[in-house]
Amino acid sequence: MSVTQPPALRIPITNSSANGDYTAQIAVGSAQTPANVILDTGSSTLAVVPTVYDPSSDAHVQATPLAQDVIYGTGGWTGPVLQTQVTMGSAGASATVDAYIAVTSDDQPGDFGQADGIMGLAFNALNSAYNLESYLQEQGAQQDVTYPWPFQVAGSRAAIEQFGTFLSRMPEEDLPPYFTALGAAGVTRNIFAFYTRRSVPSATNEQLNSGFFILGGGPEQSDLYTGEFVDVKVVDDLWYNTNLLSVQVGQGNTVAVPQLSAKDAKTAISNSIVDSGTNSLYLSAKVFDALMSGFQALPGSFVETIQSAGQQGGVPNDSLNLEDWPNITFALEGATVDSVPLTCSPSTYWQLDAPNAGVAQFMIFSSPMPQSILGLPLMNNYYTVFDRTQNPYGAIRFAAIAAPS
Repeated sequence: MSVTQPPALRIPITNSSANGDYTAQIAVGSAQTPANVILDTGSSTLAVVPTVYDPSSDAHVQATPLAQDVIYGTGGWTGPVLQTQVTMGSAGASATVDAYIAVTSDDQPGDFGQADGIMGLAFNALNSAYNLESYLQEQGAQQDVTYPWPFQVAGSRAAIEQFGTFLSRMPEEDLPPYFTALGAAGVTRNIFAFYTRRSVPSATNEQLNSGFFILGGGPEQSDLYTGEFVDVKVVDDLWYNTNLLSVQVGQGNTVAVPQLSAKDAKTAISNSIVDSGTNSLYLSAKVFDALMSGFQALPGSFVETIQSAGQQGGVPNDSLNLEDWPNITFALEGATVDSVPLTCSPSTYWQLDAPNAGVAQFMIFSSPMPQSILGLPLMNNYYTVFDRTQNPYGAIRFAAIAAPS
């Protein structure tokens, strides 16, 4: 007997409201309150700001004794965890499930840019919460749930980190993220995809700032890509962990990328991840140095231009001739073959007209961490499918992005 698959939902996204991160609209609770959330494969928590979603007016909400405390590279927040209905998509083509959602009661201002929160698309291990029921009872609190929020935490990174240390002494559990809950309920298939063209907003062409998020599908959206898919192996589900094998600038030397030391592998697992929530290529020092050496070996002033962009916050568009700049090839371990080469083009590692018209930004940076983050400048070259239907951890499938029709 054939089984009917849930339909894939094509959801419009934009990078205009979150400094380059792509956002989509969700609807929360009984009032279907709209919230514009960042779509992030580098985290798993669903969280919204209290100025947008008021749980006291949600007839469907259930308070819990759980709390979360999350620190990002650009900020952090803490607050209660609730359960309520969350919907993606529009009327007649939507996906709804009861899900855990946090309210960022205490946060650093501007955590999400102009977005209303974040939706993490990674796995359960990044969606940890802390159970405060026993603590609240021991303190003689009038409630044994975390909403209304019984704490006051200063909106600074240090205060949020300190509160996180307090929470870490409480019983911890991993919660199913929204996307995982959809799959478990059979509402959508365990697969999603991104169609994007920019890693930071264009100041001159708003159309370039839009794209699509495909919920519950990917390869069937044949108008969004050309050619065949190549499949990169996901080696662990802490993040979307991948093995970066080598890097090459143009036709220059291919430089092997070392795997992590045993010490670093205990916490980071692998030497790279693919992250839709990072609008740059944030490379380990060894990979970045190999990249700069590759540029230095070419005739011309490539390195000097890159350095000028870093020092001045950009260079004039008309000082670049992108046709003269080389492609960068990152080779990753394949799901079915040893190595999969992925190309990052000059038009994506340089972002023209950003942040202002006539200015170009270089979107590759050196990281103090041993793990490289392969963010939007690589994804912008490809229709990128996160296929979690493959065992054991899934595969990331890449096909050349199609020009918009």
